[in-house]
Amino acid sequence: MNPHVIELLQAFEPDSRSPKMRYNEFITFVFKTFEDRMPSTNSDKYIKMRNNVLGYIVANEKSIIKNLSKK
Repeated sequence: MNPHVIELLQAFEPDSRSPKMRYNEFITFVFKTFEDRMPSTNSDKYIKMRNNVLGYIVANEKSIIKNLSKK
């Protein structure tokens, strides 16, 4: 699994009980986390990293939901 995703999964605290809602909350959490980390110049490095992580999460939805249900 992507090391950035593992780190984000560990930091994420879900509010809902529904697996699909947790997944949607996680995607929002990931996006906001990268927005907070990005310098005010919106460097290409962070934008590419964010897009790669989000793409990985979308491509591996079932695996992510399974990990989120363990929380």
